[in-house]
Amino acid sequence: MKPFAPQLSFVNSSKCADMKNCSAFTFNVKPDVCVYTDGTSQGCDISKLEVNVEFKWNDGYDAFSKDPGPDTHIAFDTLGQITSYASAQLGAQYRTHTFSVLIVHNCARIIRWDREGAIVTVWGTYPL
Repeated sequence: MKPFAPQLSFVNSSKCADMKNCSAFTFNVKPDVCVYTDGTSQGCDISKLEVNVEFKWNDGYDAFSKDPGPDTHIAFDTLGQITSYASAQLGAQYRTHTFSVLIVHNCARIIRWDREGAIVTVWGTYPL
């Protein structure tokens, strides 16, 4: 990623919950990838996070599908998860909005979050 975004650090934070800023939550805030501009090279720090990226491997996890299929609860779980990450970031930083990326299988959505809701792009397919 360095050639495409030299000023950004992409950190695998899938196993590192933010216990510093989010310890009072009843859930773990641990996006799969945290993107930083300050050179942070490990873990999850929601107070410094620029963008979070969440990966899901099955199409049923698409939180914004028009036809979620029989496993609607799985899509709702994804929606709750990514909403909690955006809420935590907006609560920890003085921002009007933030962005996240949801990647499900070989498709991606960019999501713009603010304090009233979210704007979601249509699927963008990328080659595996």
